Amino acid sequence: MSKYVRCVNNPTLFVDDLAEDYAPHLILGQVYKVAPPEENDGDMVRVIDGSGESYLYPAEYFEPFLPDSDEVADSITVHLDAYMKGVLHAEAIVARKSISALVREWIDGQLDLPVGVD
Repeated sequence: MSKYVRCVNNPTLFVDDLAEDYAPHLILGQVYKVAPPEENDGDMVRVIDGSGESYLYPAEYFEPFLPDSDEVADSITVHLDAYMKGVLHAEAIVARKSISALVREWIDGQLDLPVGVD
């Protein structure tokens, strides 16, 4: 399975509970990061859901989330307030790098992007 999956199935399950305000942990169409499998996960998929924790779900709840070869973005636009621009500028001076190089390094270090996506 890929590193990212999209939720395609989200049945509401109740165990002796009529919870009228039940909010599902998975949202249809939402993309989730797949967590490393643990011993005895079997055919289930471990994903990091909206709570920030990893939980097991049936594999049929998801489809692989992969970029379309025609739609791979080659750039990203970020809008920052004056404070954050100033902070990035100061950090770039200290690092002796451009702001864009500093941001690229941060993204590479923080995000586990699929291979081929920069």
